[in-house]
Amino acid sequence: MGLKIREINDYLVFAKKLVNHAEQIIKKNPINNLKVDFKFDKSPVTKIDKTIERNLRSLIKKKYPNHGIYGEEYNNKNINSSHVWVIDPIDGTKNFINGNGNYGTLIALCIDSVPVFGIINCPQLKKKWIGIKDNGAFCNGKKLKKSSSVLSLKDLFFSTSGMTAFRSSGKNKKYNSLVKKTQYVTLGGDCVQYGLLAEKRIPLVVESFLKPFDYLPLVNIIEETGGIITDWKGKALNFQSNGDVVACISKKAYKQFLKV
Repeated sequence: MGLKIREINDYLVFAKKLVNHAEQIIKKNPINNLKVDFKFDKSPVTKIDKTIERNLRSLIKKKYPNHGIYGEEYNNKNINSSHVWVIDPIDGTKNFINGNGNYGTLIALCIDSVPVFGIINCPQLKKKWIGIKDNGAFCNGKKLKKSSSVLSLKDLFFSTSGMTAFRSSGKNKKYNSLVKKTQYVTLGGDCVQYGLLAEKRIPLVVESFLKPFDYLPLVNIIEETGGIITDWKGKALNFQSNGDVVACISKKAYKQFLKV
């Protein structure tokens, strides 16, 4: 039996308010001369990232005090709760710093560890993708068609944020092999590339070193438009996944990828 929209409608309305609140923070804060700090993993973070997450956490705690919160910038709270909010205040912080519009705020709600909806909100691109389990996916309020293709790897290109490009990593062997088997590769899409995959503009996204706040908000956006999103071994994504993510609009190309 599928999930009924009325069962989660109040949560979804609240989530939309959260991403709108995040967007207002971005718009009200000047992005010229951003002060950039670096975390232990050498990834950049700005004051705006932290302000957004701090504000969203406060709103969630006030509205749903017993719910858990899993975010990027602060310690997780009540993550054993049946309801856990997943937050990435700015996914694509490097693009945000550069003035590139390929960034956005990600929100998901997981119930019993299963994401029931996810939102990608990209203020600079003026795009908002929403995926609701068993109830479709939408871009700026317009429902996206649920379909799949029969493309092979050799017939398509793929997109990646390029996380391994300058790392000494065994994962590069997979990427290098994939480059030879596809038409070409595009770099640096972050969350936007998944929204474009949902629109069938990008056929394949392959990434590694992701965290739950990077990928859990994407699950329903991809699956509700007929795509597939899993780890590199074909397993469903969850809080314990290792950070290797593949999303594809073609079951045939997806199966070929798993064998690369």
